[in-house]
Amino acid sequence: MVKAEITSRTKKCMASVFGIEEGVINDDASMDNIEAWDSIRHINLIIALEQEFEISLPDEEVALLTSAELLGMAVHDALEGSNA
Repeated sequence: MVKAEITSRTKKCMASVFGIEEGVINDDASMDNIEAWDSIRHINLIIALEQEFEISLPDEEVALLTSAELLGMAVHDALEGSNA
């Protein structure tokens, strides 16, 4: 799967979980600048991404995935691992 598709689908999940417009989410979007991104929604986002991409993100990394960019990289890595 190409990076652009991963990014687009990740942003759609973020918009849905946070109840915001997809257009306001850029690579710099993070817990620091999305008001709705709290700990409960963070877990909901992880679950949504795992379902959307049919992957499992490592529990030890979940707390560190605090930006759109980091989420996209983690999804990419998980997809690459599932193809190995």
